[in-house]
Amino acid sequence: MFSPEVRRRFAALAAVLAGLLIVTCAAGPLLGALTTEWYADTRPFLGVANFLNVASNLAFLLVGLAGLVLCAGRPGGDPALPAWRLFYAGMLLTCLGSAWYHLAPSDATIVWDRLGMIVAFVGLAAAVIAESTRTPTPKPVLLLALLFGAASVLWWRRSGDLRIYAWVQLAPLACAATALALRWLAPPLARALGVSLALYILAKLAETFDARVYELSAHALSGHTLKHLLAAASAAALLPWQRRALECAPRPA
Repeated sequence: MFSPEVRRRFAALAAVLAGLLIVTCAAGPLLGALTTEWYADTRPFLGVANFLNVASNLAFLLVGLAGLVLCAGRPGGDPALPAWRLFYAGMLLTCLGSAWYHLAPSDATIVWDRLGMIVAFVGLAAAVIAESTRTPTPKPVLLLALLFGAASVLWWRRSGDLRIYAWVQLAPLACAATALALRWLAPPLARALGVSLALYILAKLAETFDARVYELSAHALSGHTLKHLLAAASAAALLPWQRRALECAPRPA
């Protein structure tokens, strides 16, 4: 059974996620206003439409591959390892889904863009919870979380309602902020996660001010392209900690 401290941490995280759900449900109309499927930079290059918004997704591919390689070298007994693997696999799927969407933007292709991100969101939330409680997330729970996340995307596609999808997207940020505020994480991971969180917030701001960034950069880089790079940098900020965890892992006799 869980210790009293672990139960308290689970209860605190559940309360935070419940509160976040209430906020996202109340903010329904605002969520629609903050999202857009129109992008400032649509320039083609080498026959590729929306070239920079497509090509910038390669950053997710690089981070995902690096993360999976580092995870492959860690011993299987780490309680957070399956969740970290899921997170980096989500980076690969985000690269594929987002590149496809920006290559041919439509209501159909954006579904694949968001489904890829769902895998990363679920993986990161589960990893932070596992690191905070030192308790592995059962595989059936991970599967149910993935199915719920996928359902949130399909619900949005059917109804136009972004509230549940937004909750899934914000859940890892809420878990990370809670773990950092309550000092549940070892200092090296806390520092890496703090940098990662800050970079992701900057990514969302860049996305929000897509056209403004494009204008200020003299049309060199749009806010949405910058969002891809900052979001990938957010995940990359965790790689030095992953390498340290690999180096410090006990070796088999």
